[in-house]
Amino acid sequence: MRAIWGWSGAGLLVAAGVAGSCGRTENAGLTETEPARAESPAPATPAASVAVAAPGEGLAEQRARIVARVDSVDRALRKVRGLTREERASLRQDVNAAQLAVAQSGGVRASGEAEIARLRRSGRLVELEDTTSYWVLRDLTHSVPFSTPSARGMLLEASRRFQARMDEMGLPRFRLTVTSVLRTDESQADLRQRNSNAAAGVSTHEYGTTMDISHIRFEPPAADPKLPAELAQLQDSLMQDVARRHASALQGELGRVLRDMRKEGKVKVMMERQQPVYHTTVAARIRAPEHVE
Repeated sequence: MRAIWGWSGAGLLVAAGVAGSCGRTENAGLTETEPARAESPAPATPAASVAVAAPGEGLAEQRARIVARVDSVDRALRKVRGLTREERASLRQDVNAAQLAVAQSGGVRASGEAEIARLRRSGRLVELEDTTSYWVLRDLTHSVPFSTPSARGMLLEASRRFQARMDEMGLPRFRLTVTSVLRTDESQADLRQRNSNAAAGVSTHEYGTTMDISHIRFEPPAADPKLPAELAQLQDSLMQDVARRHASALQGELGRVLRDMRKEGKVKVMMERQQPVYHTTVAARIRAPEHVE
């Protein structure tokens, strides 16, 4: 489990990260669609999280500018509306039976490590990067970080669209938090024993087409490698706190991205009620580069 930095007043507090794998993600659904062949959109120009240090500027001045920047982000996010009732309803239409049909049509099943290795060699499964400028994997206690190439493409496209919305509002590029990906037969059975919300039947997570994306937890923007460690830590801390306090605003922007992709036939999505995630299954062929920074 990674540590997450939180901020209170003028001081820094360290809090343990808390993000569990979704147990109820199996109660979402999908209907098969024609594969879309559009490429993922190119990333937009990022909004700077902190200005480059001026010549002769010390840590105190840079720290003050970071705090000022975060204050401006906080004010901007207060103006971002959360999901409307109609938008929530539209994100809860893809029930499990429909999603399972799409997963079975476009995915692969892996019973264990040997099968995963074979599917990776054939290119039918790919490994998700642990941490990128678009997403972070958190606490995959009952799943492993592998998906079909198109599911990885779905995640990248959703992340890019979400960050493009941040750019349009002059906000930093917050990243997505992925909490569950591929489950084997064994891990799904174990999850059922531990979590009564887990699906009793076959899970869409068993096909490499599905992942859970938190809708209450968003990661700070990737830190500028030129920032001193102390300032990078401060910026992460403050941005994490802002994201937590304005989770409903970020939830709304991500929900609108997924809603658009759903209309385009690229994804099936269920906004879970008992677990704070968007349960997503890719419904189209979506290409992605081999490596994502």
